[in-house]
Amino acid sequence: MSRLFDFDTWLLLAINHAKSPFLDWIMPVLSDARMLLPILVPFLAWRLWKGDRRERMLWIGAVLAVAMSDMLCARVIKEIVGRARPYEVIDGLYILKKSGWILTDPAYRHGISGTLAWPSCHSMSMWTAASYLTLWWGRRAVPVIVLAFLVCWSRLYLGVHYPLDVAGGAMFGILLGFSAWKITGFLISRHCAE
Repeated sequence: MSRLFDFDTWLLLAINHAKSPFLDWIMPVLSDARMLLPILVPFLAWRLWKGDRRERMLWIGAVLAVAMSDMLCARVIKEIVGRARPYEVIDGLYILKKSGWILTDPAYRHGISGTLAWPSCHSMSMWTAASYLTLWWGRRAVPVIVLAFLVCWSRLYLGVHYPLDVAGGAMFGILLGFSAWKITGFLISRHCAE
């Protein structure tokens, strides 16, 4: 198990230290869920208004699945596991603060208390949405899958999660997305029969 955690730390540092001006700009954008809201909210409102009953149920299922994913991650799983964020443990990790990028060291880490790390809620929510939509749309959901991968990468680049955190989030997210797809499919078959 020690080797797995050593590899986890090594991979995090490799990704976190692969700096470039473009990545320094885009990774915080990808990690900020609020950036999607100006696109997502009008799109969902439009589809709920214009879509048929089946499509409305599909989108309501997606929203409920992602909301459930986030609550389950933050309020249940993280509390059970209790893994600290990497910036609370590792020296030499780049993290982004309002003043810019800083490198963690014992002085920075002294007295810091953050949130819990495992699993990544960003990863879990994105993979819930990606798996759910892929099961409904097939290849048309590829952009959502690509976005899920990029969001996971951003969490490592920003030094807020270990690779095992995003992998765990992806695993739970895929399971939740599949479960939500099954439940929504059952409800659609019961209430939208032609």
